[in-house]
Amino acid sequence: MSEGFPLRMRDLVRLTGVSAPTIHFYAQQGLLPGSHKTAGNQARYPESTVRRISWIRRIQHEERLSLRAIGGVLERWGELAVEEMRTLQLAGRLIEEPDPAVSSEELAAHRDCLSDADIETLRRLRLVSAEGPLTASDLRFLDLVVAGRRAGFTPEGGFSLENLALYRDAVERIVQEEIARAIGPVLGRYDPQTLRDLVLRGLPIVDQMLALLHRRAVQEEMQRILDHPGLDQATA
Repeated sequence: MSEGFPLRMRDLVRLTGVSAPTIHFYAQQGLLPGSHKTAGNQARYPESTVRRISWIRRIQHEERLSLRAIGGVLERWGELAVEEMRTLQLAGRLIEEPDPAVSSEELAAHRDCLSDADIETLRRLRLVSAEGPLTASDLRFLDLVVAGRRAGFTPEGGFSLENLALYRDAVERIVQEEIARAIGPVLGRYDPQTLRDLVLRGLPIVDQMLALLHRRAVQEEMQRILDHPGLDQATA
């Protein structure tokens, strides 16, 4: 057994649950760490291959990126955390990374909850791409809309897609303030590449801050309403 390359193909299959042909295909696409050939011409793999395969499968499943796009991420940034990957998709233009188009087959999974009219409404509201093919970040947004409907936030319950525009408006206002008050004053201190790297590292942190502040504000407001059930009607 070669030092540093302890795993055989059957070990990779057992440890990852991924078939040998798929693993071979990943290797052919240049997505896996280098292997080593033994004297008997058998391939051996480093332990890091297990982590890489699991990472690829997770990115494919959760972020719906193509293998070509995953290869581009690996080449430039390595094994990004899922949170950073989502930022990469949502802020693609800012950090000069494409937001790949999705296929009709990938969209088909949402047809039980989203009609063509729903998609057009989301386009009109600028919650997904207004024109052209839908992209990976659009598909992620559709995933969330579907999850909301399955959780009970349905048109029949009074929750329309138009309601989601308030989040778009709120985020756009936040970004305008962010650029003016936080990012704008430091633009001249960094070269473009350093600034892009800062954005890539900082956005997941800001996203988590916004989620925490939003959750806290909703809890406080709901508690206020529950403590004073007639207050919301009196102030309406």
